[in-house]
Amino acid sequence: MLYYIHGYQSNPNSRKGILFKEKLGVVPIKYRDCKPEDLVINDCLDRIKKIVENDKNITLIGSSLGGYLAAETAYELPTVEHIILLNPAVFPPDTPVDQIGLPPRIAEEMRDKKLYEEKIPAKVTILMATDDEVIPKKWVIDFAIAQEAATLFLHDDHRFTRNLEKLPSIIKEITKTGLI
Repeated sequence: MLYYIHGYQSNPNSRKGILFKEKLGVVPIKYRDCKPEDLVINDCLDRIKKIVENDKNITLIGSSLGGYLAAETAYELPTVEHIILLNPAVFPPDTPVDQIGLPPRIAEEMRDKKLYEEKIPAKVTILMATDDEVIPKKWVIDFAIAQEAATLFLHDDHRFTRNLEKLPSIIKEITKTGLI
């Protein structure tokens, strides 16, 4: 089963969420009922786990903050077999919260050294935009190395504006062939 976890400033009915639903049959997950700045990471993770916990063969597609949430969910649910992360909002644990670009409380809730030290028990594929203006490349590359993740680089921005319409085909190929 394919699920989509949106980013911090987004929602399940964003252009990406609708596109993935139409083209890939994903189930977009609504992980919060509040303003982005009021979210609580553990509450978001609990909601995601409740939605997917009874399914098998789960693939989570997470964009930005959704990538972080997908990674954390994969640590806890053995039925998550694959995570596909689009510019995941991951950061080294020693990064000062004022450099993360999120409210400090949320950044502190997201601080997790295991992302860089402990392998996620699922296949990890990362789609990384080379012109991402939100997430520093070094953070994602270091995370990809730590996770031994297959990584596809696309010349694009954080939202994949130039490749948005191609993303469903790219993801379909990744899930079909398992080559990436």
